[in-house]
Amino acid sequence: MHRSVKAALLSALVFPGAGQWFLKRGARACLFVLPSVAAIVVFVNDALEQATLIANQILAGTASVDPLALAARLEEGGGDSALSTAAAIVLVVCWIGSIIDAYLLGRTDAALPHA
Repeated sequence: MHRSVKAALLSALVFPGAGQWFLKRGARACLFVLPSVAAIVVFVNDALEQATLIANQILAGTASVDPLALAARLEEGGGDSALSTAAAIVLVVCWIGSIIDAYLLGRTDAALPHA
């Protein structure tokens, strides 16, 4: 398998920037890793806030422990903030961009003469 394909698969299946690390381009990998990690932190923070809110409601007796009722409460709570939407866009752009960049970078490295 060509290095460009391996790099693209690493970026696609492991994490954005993994292909760039494989190709020994650490600084370039950081261009994809850092925004992706920031986006994931936003998602985890939103999930923890929502979980804390529901847990407090259950402890206060204002929410049912029924799984269907909790699922309905989660759906109406949404988590559709502008920050979450922006984080989703950043993550998707980084992931797709990382795949394309790793593939092209791998092909460019393969075309260079090696000493």
